[in-house]
Amino acid sequence: MSLRKLALDAYGRVMDEGGYSNIVLNDIIKSHPLEANDKGLLTEIVYGTIAKRLHIQYQIRPFIRTRLKRWQRNLIEITVYQIIWLDRVPNYAAINEAVKIAKASGGPKDANAINGILRNFERSPRQDANAIKSATKRLSIETSIPEWIIFHWKTHHGIEGARRIAEALDSRPQMYIRTNTSRITRESLLSKLTAEGLEATPSDIHPDAIEVDGDILKSEGYEAGLFSIQDVSSMLVNEALEPAVDDVILDACSAPGGKGLHALEKATSGHVDLSDVHTHKLPLVTQHAKRLGLSNLEVFLADAACDEYPRLYDKIIVDAPCSGLGVMRRKPEIRYERTAEDVEALVRLQLEILSNVKQYLKKDGVLIYSTCTIHQMENENVAYTFKKENDDIEFDPFRLKAFDFEGPYRQILPHEADTDGFFIARFRKKE
Repeated sequence: MSLRKLALDAYGRVMDEGGYSNIVLNDIIKSHPLEANDKGLLTEIVYGTIAKRLHIQYQIRPFIRTRLKRWQRNLIEITVYQIIWLDRVPNYAAINEAVKIAKASGGPKDANAINGILRNFERSPRQDANAIKSATKRLSIETSIPEWIIFHWKTHHGIEGARRIAEALDSRPQMYIRTNTSRITRESLLSKLTAEGLEATPSDIHPDAIEVDGDILKSEGYEAGLFSIQDVSSMLVNEALEPAVDDVILDACSAPGGKGLHALEKATSGHVDLSDVHTHKLPLVTQHAKRLGLSNLEVFLADAACDEYPRLYDKIIVDAPCSGLGVMRRKPEIRYERTAEDVEALVRLQLEILSNVKQYLKKDGVLIYSTCTIHQMENENVAYTFKKENDDIEFDPFRLKAFDFEGPYRQILPHEADTDGFFIARFRKKE
């Protein structure tokens, strides 16, 4: 099967069947022997087309005058992505391959239709989004982020603020790893990575973070448990949490375990419980803990919104289920899956989780609430509502040194330091 046919299949499984882009691509790569360059091109086409989908549809709309089958539209979209954004792929090669796929999939008539649309598109000028009068609609088309999301950001950050957020999330993400400081110092890890020929730079945002380029999973240090892959914005939960060496901690929505295991790397004489509502995700948490060489932990099934927990905790992490709008650079399909109605349901769930788990927080204990989204209803509004509805809970200021910040909550925007969008709030249970 050709690389572009694999890309078409992957794109359809994500956009039409609700698959997760990373899982779909991993499955295809595992089941089809591909050279490293081909793996890279496959990934580029699939992720790129998903991320640019609204802009692509805007560009091709004038050239589609008949009703298309879903696979035909998908084929046009992945080919137009190559024509616009992939300079290393000649236009004729991308179009010819699309025509071959169309002929094999539907016959000569379909091949002719696809060929006509793509040839007309190739030789015509691109549509200018500046012709769109609405600022939110124009920004939506330019960045392929649905207009309801742009409108929300405009409401709370102004149109220029919305543009900076959208453009940052429309760019390629920086890869970060987290040093396992229970096993190695960041300086020693940097030396090892450099010796392996990887590009590695210490991050100024968090003392455990390293910016990397290259296939980091092939590093000897990964299997040896010297680091984890985690965006640096997510690592900031640990800075807000301030785990003491002997703390007993709960990570209540833990899978795949990053924040709870980060806490355990600091609480070397303590204990961390890592629970999650999804049974199939628990082995992943256990595997990560084993790889990192961490003990003094328990991984178990629990619904944080209603289940009981086995003990009281010094500190609790609630990295809540959320709309995920801050991580769309890494999960591009999430922008099309979410709706404003989803946010309302998520807010209710987030408050249920906070109200349940706070019962298991010791007096004077700390609770961290975090999300990987940029939506005021899920972030600031949830934080204030939780505090208002619980007389025994108060805001508790924390510091983020890299942002010169001190306060009870912080929305981290992706353009501030080239990170995912993230929110952190800290509470304390009154004595």
